[in-house]
Amino acid sequence: MPGTPASAPGPSGPWTPRDQTLLRTAQIMYAIEHGEYDRIDGIPVDFGLAGDYPDNRIVLAAPFEVLSFEAVGDGSYQHDSGFFFATGQVGLAITAGAAIGRAVGNSRRRQQAAQAATPQWHVIDQGMVHVNQFGLYLRTPTDLLEWDWESIITGRMIERGQFAMLGESAQGRVNYVIVSDAAELIFAFWATVRQPQHPQLAQRIWLLPEWVAHHRAHFGAQAFDFTEGRASLEQ
Repeated sequence: MPGTPASAPGPSGPWTPRDQTLLRTAQIMYAIEHGEYDRIDGIPVDFGLAGDYPDNRIVLAAPFEVLSFEAVGDGSYQHDSGFFFATGQVGLAITAGAAIGRAVGNSRRRQQAAQAATPQWHVIDQGMVHVNQFGLYLRTPTDLLEWDWESIITGRMIERGQFAMLGESAQGRVNYVIVSDAAELIFAFWATVRQPQHPQLAQRIWLLPEWVAHHRAHFGAQAFDFTEGRASLEQ
């Protein structure tokens, strides 16, 4: 397989962990396209996997965040109707000030409650995502969540490193965005299994033009030609 470029800055900048993950993604997808997936080494993990080894081996791991489109409140808020009264000229001014303060506080809480009741994208979990050809495992500080490809109804790349999915969970259907350097491989694996005619799969969206140029700049004449698929994995 192609080696890892030097980490020193080159013509297009330094080689980053993101670049290395995209290189691994390109290697894996090239191997699948050319019937050489058995030559992709697995990554050791300390948790059980569905299926049989070596078919179920983990081939990529990367940090992740999961965003969910949901409301975090129901629109209710605590209304402050406390009464405060002071006598005298100064006291009347303080009383008026207290009333204004309560009104401002109530207005702020009302606005915050309305905002919380409006569905928005929120980060709900983070950790390490582990990917194999059958699905993905989300390793969080307190749990291990498995998603097989059959449980994901729709999927698409919405930005570089962002995989949007509609999935069937124990709580019903959920809208998630997985933000990770592994997002391109998650999409490619899912689409290969669930929708081989997906437009983004046909575009080979994991071969980002700027990354391909960056890869060539670091490897020079020895660059592995992932776009044409003419080179051998032995390079």
